[in-house]
Amino acid sequence: MTKNPVYSDRLINRELSWLAFNHRVLQEAIRLDNPLIERFRFLGIFSNNMDEFFRVRVANLQRALLVDEASSTTLGFSVQQTLQAVTNRVVELQAEYNAAYESVELALEKEGIKILNEEQFSEEQESFVANYFKQQIRPHLVPIMVTADRPFPDLKDGVLYFVVGLETQHGSKVEKEYALVQIPPHLPRFVILPSPQGDRSVAFVDDVIRKELHKIFQLFQPDRLYAHAIKVTRDAEMDMDDDLSMSLMDKMADGVSQRKSGDFVRMIYDREMPTAMLDVVMRKLHLGESENVISGTRYHNRKDLMKFPDFGRNDLVFSKRISRKHKQFQGKSSILNQVLKRDVLLHYPYHNFGQVVDALREAAIDPSVQRICINLYRVAQNSKIINALVNAAYNGKKVQVVIELAARFDERNNIKISNVLQEAGIQVEFGVTGLKVHSKMFLIDRLHEGDLQRIAYIGTGNFHEETARLFSDFGLFTANPKLTEEVAKLFSFFSNNYERPDFEHLIVSPYQTRMTFLKLLASEVDHARSGFPARVILKLNNLVDAEMIEALYSASESGVRIDLIVRGICSLIPGVKGMSDNIRVRSVLGRYLEHARVLYFENNGNPKYFLSSADWMKRNLDHRVEVSVPVEDLQLQSVLAQFLDFQLKDNVHARKIDVTFANRFIKPKKGGKMIDASEQIYQVYTDGKG
Repeated sequence: MTKNPVYSDRLINRELSWLAFNHRVLQEAIRLDNPLIERFRFLGIFSNNMDEFFRVRVANLQRALLVDEASSTTLGFSVQQTLQAVTNRVVELQAEYNAAYESVELALEKEGIKILNEEQFSEEQESFVANYFKQQIRPHLVPIMVTADRPFPDLKDGVLYFVVGLETQHGSKVEKEYALVQIPPHLPRFVILPSPQGDRSVAFVDDVIRKELHKIFQLFQPDRLYAHAIKVTRDAEMDMDDDLSMSLMDKMADGVSQRKSGDFVRMIYDREMPTAMLDVVMRKLHLGESENVISGTRYHNRKDLMKFPDFGRNDLVFSKRISRKHKQFQGKSSILNQVLKRDVLLHYPYHNFGQVVDALREAAIDPSVQRICINLYRVAQNSKIINALVNAAYNGKKVQVVIELAARFDERNNIKISNVLQEAGIQVEFGVTGLKVHSKMFLIDRLHEGDLQRIAYIGTGNFHEETARLFSDFGLFTANPKLTEEVAKLFSFFSNNYERPDFEHLIVSPYQTRMTFLKLLASEVDHARSGFPARVILKLNNLVDAEMIEALYSASESGVRIDLIVRGICSLIPGVKGMSDNIRVRSVLGRYLEHARVLYFENNGNPKYFLSSADWMKRNLDHRVEVSVPVEDLQLQSVLAQFLDFQLKDNVHARKIDVTFANRFIKPKKGGKMIDASEQIYQVYTDGKG
């Protein structure tokens, strides 16, 4: 077990690397060349990420400690030391975050956008707030009195609560009572207030409630009333019992319910909360000093900053970009017929994800279509994909949907859409026992003049219309029989898990991915040792798997030139003499979340390109169904080559990744040109070249 909690001789601690990734998100909120409201929204993304980090990663570490105080992580780091290092780094990041928030808030005020608290409302605003509270908020508030003999109700994960203090003077004695009020999570977090001409004012809904809170407690006639916010974060893991009499859907629903009462992994409270009130909260929640009890500012759930209103100020948000139709689909009435002519590579959000929806809608009404198969991991709340599938079923098509119920934090929505699909008579399956199905693909079978035509779609991102506007991903439409036949095999495997098919072209986890890419790395080593050019470019979200990292080290030692573009966690240490001299690592994080996984192997002048749903993590390689697809069309290879080239030349949003976690921006050489990969790619598609 390594004694350094941050990095060992050969690996970087996964948890600390993730915090370095979230620091890159925070950097986007700090940088002055990002529009002001977008900077606020990056602060929201940072907060949302941190919540999930505690719900999942910190919870896992705490669970490991309960089993064994001397336990270590899969990469060999002490869990206890890791938790302490995480705590220290979170405190540093929170301080940086608070400074960034104050800076952006001040800058917004200079632009005439003011965030007011309840003490700053004008008479007109007070009147508006009183009416808004009465109409929109009051019916949803249920105060619960906190007494010595009554425990706290179960606090919901990630939901805001006010702890309310009521003080009444009886002579020289002050009687104190406490109550708990949940801030309804379905309400908009920001309330736009009437403002003087030329200015815009907004308030957190918290402060609207604070202003009117006395009306709820009029019965008590307190001499003083005050409220401070708390929020708890719970363990996100679900205990899936072995009750064989329950269906998988029932177990998942039960598990989602259990998550509400999972163990606390963090509680945040307003640092201005009186000590006596905090003591009551700690006692009622049975929290000790060793727990993750963190003093925060007045406002929690800053993730809601992602939805901060823009007030129509186009100058304070990113300039609008048009998502375009692929040039091969422009002016064409049938997407499917175009794919039958040649492969099509879509690149979101530069291309409109609606073309995927349109392909399924076309299949739903095409008399030649016999069957549609699709696997779903995450979908939008009101998914057009689901509507298209239901429509296909109503039109007599056979529809097979493989849905991953255990997609973390999407379980409730996936249970709901499973019921919708089954009610439409669709064959719904829940994947492979013991494996998450994380691939992103569908298959359309057509019978045309007696011949079976198959069209497949294989992507790097989910079938989710909303995230497709924010995540950069690729999707390949193909009618190549080598690929479509193997996609059909995989859907057959989902129905009959007992017989595993062989794949010659697709690369499928957990059966081939690790082995195939290890072989491709070994081939590059052979080429390097034979004096041929040898190069690997991997664009991944996360690189954590120790065996794959060791293979990259080995390739580097043999002279293979390796460029890694890793958005998130990277446990590989680059640039170490004799180990990773030939490895450079960068992270590109800007306007879009770079989610696409693209892999390139030089292969002695006969390059191999792959799109993949899998990161190089143990779970993706060994415990999930993932699909990597080779891209063999030379024209599409050139599109991917240009994309990787832009990513490697970016000197606006790219950071150098190393053990220091400094996240230093890669800047142009003196007199050099500024290259923003996202802007360059957008321009390519705008010019009609893609």
